[in-house]
Amino acid sequence: MQQAVLQQFEDIGYDVVLVVPRSGFAAFDPSRTAGFGRTGGQFDPSQIMSRMSASSSSSGVDTDRLLEQVPQLEEAGNLTTRILAVESDAVGGFLRVTSPSASFLEAFSPILGGFVLEQGTGLEDANAREVVIGSRSAESLEVTVGDTVVIGNARFEVVGILAPAAESSQDNPLDALGASQGGAGDAASLLLRGLSNTDDTLFVLEEQASRLGEGSDSYSTTVTRVRTGASVTEAQRAIEAALEEQGTSGTAVSVEEIADSIQGTLGMVETVLASIAAVALIVGAVGLMNTMYTAVLERTREIGVLKAVGARDGQVLLLFVIDSGLMGLIGGVLGLGVGTLFSVFGTRLLGPVLGVAGFAPVFTATLVFGVLLLSFLLGGLAGVWPAWRASRLDPVEALSSE
Repeated sequence: MQQAVLQQFEDIGYDVVLVVPRSGFAAFDPSRTAGFGRTGGQFDPSQIMSRMSASSSSSGVDTDRLLEQVPQLEEAGNLTTRILAVESDAVGGFLRVTSPSASFLEAFSPILGGFVLEQGTGLEDANAREVVIGSRSAESLEVTVGDTVVIGNARFEVVGILAPAAESSQDNPLDALGASQGGAGDAASLLLRGLSNTDDTLFVLEEQASRLGEGSDSYSTTVTRVRTGASVTEAQRAIEAALEEQGTSGTAVSVEEIADSIQGTLGMVETVLASIAAVALIVGAVGLMNTMYTAVLERTREIGVLKAVGARDGQVLLLFVIDSGLMGLIGGVLGLGVGTLFSVFGTRLLGPVLGVAGFAPVFTATLVFGVLLLSFLLGGLAGVWPAWRASRLDPVEALSSE
């Protein structure tokens, strides 16, 4: 779980700082803001629009000026999201339209799930009315490369279709954890979760999108990258000071802060799981100790024979400790096999239902070796007392036992 979540942040980069509005944040959840109806049919957009925020939220940051004001920054770009009417020859409805700049796509594509094309080309000409469509939106609109769609009142040519996002809305690792920071950090976390799902989005360069949807609700954010060697914390303070100079309301939140917050949540989950595992180990050790004690009682005559032919107490003790350790090792091998099967098939079968389909089990050599070693040591430890009892038996009494 932790590796799946943190890998997403590593792809984005811990040197990235987001500028989000201090208020009025509206999360554009594709499941709540997308709807379609057959062209010419009775599609009522009111059900969609009533769920949207009544006010626009925008960082309104002048990125060129921001780069001049904050020398710690290397790159910056604005990203605006709107819900607009979209219509193809077959269907019409409301979809999320995201408008990045060309520089944003070049520098911050991991935030958009990598922006990997499955068909066609990317957004290259800022003066052309071109659109790149997410895989699920292309399927819903029934369009392919070369077709045209109407966004707002303008006609755009479909130049590319994106590959399915690696973290869609139903299997994003961040969704399984939920937002955990609150305030602006919550907004930034929701932003990352939403933008990583490109399946339900249309992408138009900001030079063209600025002419669309005037007066419509929108959400804008600014993404910046801190120069190598510069302090992210100092850059955040400088950004917020620069925003005040620009007369813009916004809060700088680093990807590192979001990752640290989620790591705290993961730490709590791991603590609970470790507690459950500890109880299971104790129960297993007690069961193994009882089994070895029964084995000593059943093999009393054998122990007497061993001691009668010259076996020392230490040898008998070591024999039963190794026996107990091997029993623990066999249990560890079986548990590792069953756990592997449950991890692989459980993730694939139950993941979509539980919202964790983006997770994949990770098995390292260190983990496997550690499990087997712990199983052997725990088994041996559980058998110490029965083995000590066996080593202390009097050979004459042991041979005369039934």
